[in-house]
Amino acid sequence: MKRALSGIMLAAIAAHLSTALYPAAPLQWLTSLLSIMLVALLLRGVKPLVRVLGSVMLAIGLALLAAHDAEWTSYPLSFGRMLNVLSLFALIPLIAIPIELGRYALRVQAMIERRVKYSGLLYSITSLLTFVSSSFMNLAAMPMMYHTMRPSVDLYPIAQKERFLSRSITHGFSLPTLWTPVTPIVGIVVEMTGVKWLHLLPVLIPFSLLCLAVDCLMAHWIAKRRRKQRDTAIAADGGAGRREPSATQAPVSLAAAHRHSAELAAGAAVDPGTLAVEEPTPAKAGSHPLQIVLAVLIFNGMISLLESSAHIGFLLIVTLAVLPYAYVWSLLLGQGRAFLAAARAKLPAHMLQMKDQFFMFLSAGFMISAIEATDGGTAITAALGAVKATVGGDLFLLLVPLIPVALAFLGMQPAVALALTAGALDPHALGVSPELAAIAMLTGAAAGFLVGPYNATANMMAGLIRRSAYKVSNWNLPFTAAYLTMAMVLLLVLKNAG
Repeated sequence: MKRALSGIMLAAIAAHLSTALYPAAPLQWLTSLLSIMLVALLLRGVKPLVRVLGSVMLAIGLALLAAHDAEWTSYPLSFGRMLNVLSLFALIPLIAIPIELGRYALRVQAMIERRVKYSGLLYSITSLLTFVSSSFMNLAAMPMMYHTMRPSVDLYPIAQKERFLSRSITHGFSLPTLWTPVTPIVGIVVEMTGVKWLHLLPVLIPFSLLCLAVDCLMAHWIAKRRRKQRDTAIAADGGAGRREPSATQAPVSLAAAHRHSAELAAGAAVDPGTLAVEEPTPAKAGSHPLQIVLAVLIFNGMISLLESSAHIGFLLIVTLAVLPYAYVWSLLLGQGRAFLAAARAKLPAHMLQMKDQFFMFLSAGFMISAIEATDGGTAITAALGAVKATVGGDLFLLLVPLIPVALAFLGMQPAVALALTAGALDPHALGVSPELAAIAMLTGAAAGFLVGPYNATANMMAGLIRRSAYKVSNWNLPFTAAYLTMAMVLLLVLKNAG
């Protein structure tokens, strides 16, 4: 049954990609029928909250079509709308395979071993590396960074190590979602607003880097304050306890870190100077992490070039580019066969993990198609226009990023929330430039990744650190508040600058 289900999911994606490249009525019908089959098969197998939200969206779509006496073909053909997003979700994990095959995490651990001396710098490095990895690997960056950094964190007197890792990784992960093409929310906004992805980059990349810098400064300030408090307490106790390593102390080997992690987790005092320094051999160290940065730059440059030259949708460009790019990267590492074997093993299992996403996105896509088919968007735009006239243009613009955040707390994934928001907002009718509307929606969606307790970000991190998703969400609230404030300032500056 599981193999058949994953096969139908892959068949739906293949049918959608074929329809997008070679539009034909039979392919469109095949895509819609496979989507209907998936909704029916997944109805009982998804989480209760997902079932309720998806069923509500299906009911709204059916009610709209029935109320407007839509033709019978409108019912089945309204399914399959969001398969473009699901196709990208399905194939993006494949781009993580060459990073695993290149063993970049081993080199990162060795670099941390030699150069990182205190927890504030460790936080900054963790957040920065997650930022770079997320811009290429999407969700796959989170478990990779957690398992890479966890042994290093054990070497420092950090009171709440899991909170430290959760904050640094989720903050670093969420910020590139503003602009990286491998994040479906970017493709959704680009396609539904009609803006050029390349036109958003000069604003969103510097803004995401600024937010990353603010996050690191906050972490350094907290680390410095706690270090002073700890040193004061140690001095009061006559010098007992453990201080953070000073800049003059020898680096600690990761092998020794693994041996002593249990003692440190239990609060035992361990002097890093007593642990052996081990220089990793090239065979053990893995490939240099700068190769990932170069791969990100090349991939983004390739997407920019294809967006300006190819006459297909942005999401389709990224989806079609992922597999060959990852394979060529693996070939350059001498791991072409290993990539194919890993992809064959990974893809079917990954499809089964996407059951909730398939049900939610196909249901949301059906509702959005029904709204468009019945001209329901006009009524929504009129209602939003009335809100704008009441509160004023500036305040209305500031409310836009809060819509995906509010929907995230209601249980919707940020990508679904953003699709609904983008479908409801008509920038031209509301007197807002499409670029400004796109930036407002993307900043709100990134905030949804940070604090939404029901999305994949919070739940994946909760599984890694064995805490609740609500705890992860609460830990991110202070930075999210600062981030949203910065986003609103950015929107006002852009609006007033014209």
